[in-house]
Amino acid sequence: MHAEVPESLKVSLEEISKPEKEKELKEFALKVFDWNKTTNLVSKNSTLENIYHHIIDSAHLYPYIQDNSYIDVGSGAGFPGLVISILGNKDGCLLEPSNKKASFLRHCLAHFDIQKTKVLQKRLEHLDLIKEDVLISRAFAEPKKIQNLAIKKMSGDQKILLMVSEQQAIREDKNDWNYIPSAASKILGKKTGFLEFNPSKK
Repeated sequence: MHAEVPESLKVSLEEISKPEKEKELKEFALKVFDWNKTTNLVSKNSTLENIYHHIIDSAHLYPYIQDNSYIDVGSGAGFPGLVISILGNKDGCLLEPSNKKASFLRHCLAHFDIQKTKVLQKRLEHLDLIKEDVLISRAFAEPKKIQNLAIKKMSGDQKILLMVSEQQAIREDKNDWNYIPSAASKILGKKTGFLEFNPSKK
């Protein structure tokens, strides 16, 4: 029998004014947990608690995106992009080259009847152009590498938001990045945040 939704998720959803999404995010957490037994969406030994932590981390990115279109690079199990879509911003693209992970993402989009979010099976370096307002990612590579790949494909008033630990942020060039501490830090007991970069202002 699966555990009830942790209080930490309920608190997070209240903070971002999305308490009505609790049921859907619980369903999503259970899907990640069940599929992970055979598909390796996240770390093999991830518990349901670990998965809820990923969801909470992702949910606190939502206020910085709101209704802007987004592309989630290396979406994997849907952190953070699919969480953002479930929370209400469906104008997104989940970039994921792996067949198995892309299949999981499509399954979830169909299950939650999210029609505007699409899955694109490509790597960032193979994209011709990034049209979305915001590029988001749980830093799958060094932030500088993601930045260098992305800015060649971006035009106009767009920005990059990467989910990182505070330690990762400390290592980055402060002239390039603005570090935003995440409200998830006090809920999860670990220092995390977002690195923000706006190419048009450089």
